[in-house]
Amino acid sequence: MKHCLVLSCLFVLISCNQPSQNKMGEEVAKANGMDQFSKVQMLEFVFNVQNDTSAPSKRHWQWFPKTNEVVFITDSSSPKFKRTDTSTQELKHLNGLFTNDEYWLVYPFHLGWDNGMELLDSNMKPAPISGKSMHKITTKYNNTDGFTPGDMYVLYLDDKQLIREWEYHKGGSSEPSLVTTWENYKDFNGMQFAQDHKSKDGKFHLWFTGILVK
Repeated sequence: MKHCLVLSCLFVLISCNQPSQNKMGEEVAKANGMDQFSKVQMLEFVFNVQNDTSAPSKRHWQWFPKTNEVVFITDSSSPKFKRTDTSTQELKHLNGLFTNDEYWLVYPFHLGWDNGMELLDSNMKPAPISGKSMHKITTKYNNTDGFTPGDMYVLYLDDKQLIREWEYHKGGSSEPSLVTTWENYKDFNGMQFAQDHKSKDGKFHLWFTGILVK
C-alpha cells in the first residue's frame, strides 16, 4: 500500500440498492444504519490518507444518491459525474477514486446492497490487531464484476455488529494486503460511520473529516 491513489484500485464497483442475497450481510448493514441511507439527499465527506512512504493526501466529495451523481471538489474545478458512467478514461478514474473512498466510509451498507459476493461466518475469532474475540465474517467478491474482481475482506464485528477491524485480501490472496482498525464511530442521522482506520504499527492512517448528511 504505497500511495493513496493505489487505494482507488482496490475496491469493487457494485451498483447500490440491489436486493441482498445474504441475510447475514443485510443484518449487519441494517445494524449500521443502511435503512437510513435511503433518506439521504446528499452525503459530503473528505477522505484523508497517510502512510510512512507518502505525504498526506485528501479528496473531497459530494454524493447525491437519489440521482446517482457525485461531485469531486478541488481548488480548481468540481466535476460532476454519474456513478456508473465509465465511458471515458477520466470518468473511469473518477469512479474508481470515489468507489475506493466511499467503501471505506459505508462498506457495511454494501453487505446489504451488493450482489456478486459470498459471505462465510466463522463465529468468534481473535481479531488481528487487538487480539480480542470478535465475530469473524469473510466476504469475497466474484471474479467478473467491478474494478478488482475477486477481492476478499475479513471483518471482525463487536456485539453491536459494528466492524472494529478488517483485513483486505487483494484478489482473494491468502495473506492480507492491509489490516486496519475501524474506530472513532459517530452517529450521523442514524448511520454509524467509523472516522478513523489505523494499521497496527501506526504507519498507515486513513480518516474522514467534514462529514455532512442532508
